[in-house]
Amino acid sequence: MRWWSARSLRTRLARTLVGLGLISVVLLASVNYVVVRELLSHNTEIQLETLREVRADSIEVSIDRLLTRTSAIGSDRAVAAALSELEAAYEEIHDDITEAQRFELVEEYYPVVEPYDAAEVDRPTINELIPNEIAGRYLQYHYIAAQPEDERAGVVDAGDGSAYSAVHAVHHQFLADLAASMGATDLLLIGDGTRDVVYSVSKRVDLGTDAFEGPHRDAGLGVALGKLAGVAVDESVLTDTRFYLPDTSAPVVHVATAVRLGSDVVGALVLRVPVEGMTAIVTAGQDWDLLGLGETGDAYLLGADRSLRTVPRPWFEDFEDYLGRFVDRTGDERSAELMRFTGSPVLIQAVENRVIDAALEGDVAIGRVDNLLGRPALASAQPIDAGGLGWIVVTEQQVRESDEELGRFLWSIVILLAILLSALAVTGAILARRLARPLRPLVDAAAGVAAGDHEVPLPELGNNELGDVARQLQSVTDRMREQEASIQAEEARIATMLENVVPPSLAQRVRRGEADVAEAVEEATVIVITVRGIPTASTTEQDTLIELTGQLRSGLMGLAREHGVDRVKITLERQLFVSGGGVAGISANEAVSFAQAAVLALPDLGREQGLEIEACAGLSAGLVGAGVLGTNQSTFDIWGSPVERAQALVAQAPPGSVLMDASVVGELAAELEAEPVDGAEGTFRLVSAAIQT
Repeated sequence: MRWWSARSLRTRLARTLVGLGLISVVLLASVNYVVVRELLSHNTEIQLETLREVRADSIEVSIDRLLTRTSAIGSDRAVAAALSELEAAYEEIHDDITEAQRFELVEEYYPVVEPYDAAEVDRPTINELIPNEIAGRYLQYHYIAAQPEDERAGVVDAGDGSAYSAVHAVHHQFLADLAASMGATDLLLIGDGTRDVVYSVSKRVDLGTDAFEGPHRDAGLGVALGKLAGVAVDESVLTDTRFYLPDTSAPVVHVATAVRLGSDVVGALVLRVPVEGMTAIVTAGQDWDLLGLGETGDAYLLGADRSLRTVPRPWFEDFEDYLGRFVDRTGDERSAELMRFTGSPVLIQAVENRVIDAALEGDVAIGRVDNLLGRPALASAQPIDAGGLGWIVVTEQQVRESDEELGRFLWSIVILLAILLSALAVTGAILARRLARPLRPLVDAAAGVAAGDHEVPLPELGNNELGDVARQLQSVTDRMREQEASIQAEEARIATMLENVVPPSLAQRVRRGEADVAEAVEEATVIVITVRGIPTASTTEQDTLIELTGQLRSGLMGLAREHGVDRVKITLERQLFVSGGGVAGISANEAVSFAQAAVLALPDLGREQGLEIEACAGLSAGLVGAGVLGTNQSTFDIWGSPVERAQALVAQAPPGSVLMDASVVGELAAELEAEPVDGAEGTFRLVSAAIQT
């Protein structure tokens, strides 16, 4: 007895040693983990706040410098002289272009407007875009239509022999160099007398148009001039980012100032700055490492309407992946096509989270949010003073980047833990092995029985307590063998019955006794089938109706298995099925094929019982919930708006028809055709040709 007590004490000692070591190491590792996590989070917050302040200052300084330099250009005598001479030469143009030349000019407008038409974006007509003034049409023909597209900005003299071209040749290079020095893609001069665009560096289709009443009066050009009217003559104005048709709808910013000769205003100068210029300021020329943004950090501008004003980092890295993630998150394919059309998400994608909300209200904010692509991120935002446009600057870094750093630290702890515990485990194992040696044969036998091996040989341990345990274990093994056969038969019977009530995906959980078992089925298709024409039950018809019920159940279950559809409820007059449970997608083709087959098969089953019955079906897709509800009496059911829509569709379905809504039609394969139902918006009917096949 003393020997056994000594050995038992050693076991407890070994277990205590390993346990204390484990607790100590785990506690130490946990404390270190929490401290490091807080340090990483705090450092990231400080980095983002610092970067946000630096970027905000850089943007404000850059915009102030842009406005100041633009105002200085407006007071440059050389600019005033160029505008005065160009406007005077412009007013001397009285020769209108010929019909043939007008035709050539119209042809040059098609490449400008065709992308708009392809993207189904509203635009002015070509007749509205062509200048009303003779001089405007003349300039557009000789400097646009008559010149190769890639050489227009470099044309010094159009070669038409006009006084305008002579003046243009004198001033063009000076003005082009001036625009380049400002980082602008175009420099426009608007005469004070004509109110027309009398000069353009880039020679786009706003040349020669009325800047105040012409086709671009509501675009960036007109907005800039309208804003300029409300400030002092020596000040400059900046417009918010806008799409501009002459730039094939590229998002641009317009900067305008009055051109002054002494105290007289002789016109206006407008610079067109591309969004790439603003993006370069915010991102330091996309030098993420210089900004300390790591692998996932980003910095961008948002307008007061929450939409982007600069291009975010993920677009530069892989714009196709960006578009795919945008569509996956929002489902807005129209906006994705517009991004592809304009070449960026600027002015199209809005970003919403609580940090941005606070910044738009004038506060400085930081916190964990979902970023513009729905990824968890730590973001910081603040408003900036940029021409009174209500812009905010946002800096962010994905949470996963700091989590990866934390993960590497955690791995180092795990390795240390493994080394320490290994030493403790060896010590405990040596003690445990010595203690367990006399019991090992019995333990192995018990393990075999526990694992389901009822034929395991039991050791003969003599006439002692261990021997008694072995003999009792043998008795248990014999009884378990006898019970196993009956349990397997009962299991098979229960499984068969349960599969007739709930889908296989929930059957095991129901058998474990879980109540209110529910699982979300994303993008599933709900099928509701109604049987009409079943007579009221009577004494003489009871057998027929019972037989018909069995035929309907077995027939529909067979079709459901054949088409991969799950049964929810089957009654004599209404059946409910779901397609797409547990798989990616809504399985619309399988659902429609099943509904089609059921609508055709059910009347045949009725005729076998001498009954004339009719069937119809309704289908709708979307997010549904499914589960087994109840504790004392379990019932399988599904719920969600697709169920209600499918029931509404089948209620209005004519006999023999399959109705569905747009959520199903959009996923159909080519061989399954659907047509709209007259008078029922958003309702489609599977065409008869498809049903007959």
